[in-house]
Formats: sequence, structure tokens, C-alpha cells
Amino acid sequence: MERTLNLLNKAIVTAGVLLLSVFSLFPSAQAHSDLISSDPAAGASLEQIPESFSLTFNEELISIAGEMINTIFLEDAAGSNYPLSEVTILGEVLTVSAISGQYPAGEFLLTYRVVSADGHPITGEITFSTISPTTIDSDLSVEVTYQEEEQERYYSNVGFLIAAAIFLILSILFGVRFMRRDSQ
Repeated sequence: MERTLNLLNKAIVTAGVLLLSVFSLFPSAQAHSDLISSDPAAGASLEQIPESFSLTFNEELISIAGEMINTIFLEDAAGSNYPLSEVTILGEVLTVSAISGQYPAGEFLLTYRVVSADGHPITGEITFSTISPTTIDSDLSVEVTYQEEEQERYYSNVGFLIAAAIFLILSILFGVRFMRRDSQ
């Protein structure tokens, strides 16, 4: 009986170590995503308003067809909102373009809300300023780019983790059953 308990303890410890090593292979599942850079950069002083804005995160963003889960808004210091094109997503980069119009010189605020591949929403804001008023003449229409392939890869990682956990549980159960047979 003591031999069986020793083997059972070893099996449980081994399964625990294997489970921890599986989760260490996927650090993105343990940490939340963050903004790593933006164009324009936070606090930047530009000659005029840029024609496009981009945000880069440390993890891919998800999109859902027909849903507006990733958004970005532009407003000036007076609180006036300026329309932007639809969001374009390519992996971990979100991009929008300025629409035709007049943009005054001064302080601007970009406010964003995105959903990272781990399913967590990320919100924040970036301030920048312009020296000169800007007129954008072209009406840039950009369609949303959906990264379904990236979503499938994320879900396949989750599937792998579930399969690994099931495998470990079954290994422990069969190991215990095998040890009970040996001890009889």
C-alpha cells in the first residue's frame, strides 16, 4: 500500500510539472495585452494632422464580422469630434484614416478601445498637438480587414491546451488504475 501511495504521489507531482510546463509555453494566455507604440506618438507635436493613425499592440487584435468591437475616436481640445475611416486590423496593428475636412491647429485626443486575442478589452488615449491647421481633400474609404485566420490560430492554441489537460488527467487516472492492479 505504501508503494502505491509513493507511486501515486510521484504521478501527481509529474502531472503538475507537465501541466505547468504546458502553460509556460503560452505566456500570452497569462498576461494582458498593452499598447506598445502609436503613430503619432503620445505627446508628439506635428506640423499638421496626419492622414492616418496607427496603434500597435503586443498581441494580435480580434475582429468579429459585422461587429464594431475595435474603435478609435479623434477629438480636439474644444471637444469637437472628427470622423475617421473604418478600422483596419492587420495582426496587432490597428489603423484608421482621417476623413476629408478641416482640422484646426492645437491639441488632439485619440481615444481607443480594442479587443486583444486573449479576449480582454484594452482602452486608452493618446494626446498629440499640431502646429498648423490642416485640410484633407481626399475622402479615404477603408474597409475593415478581418483576421479570421489569426482567430483560428488563437482558438487552436486554446484547443491544444484543453487537449493537453485532458491527456494529463487521463494519464493520471490510468496510471492509478494500473498501480492498483499491480499492488493486488
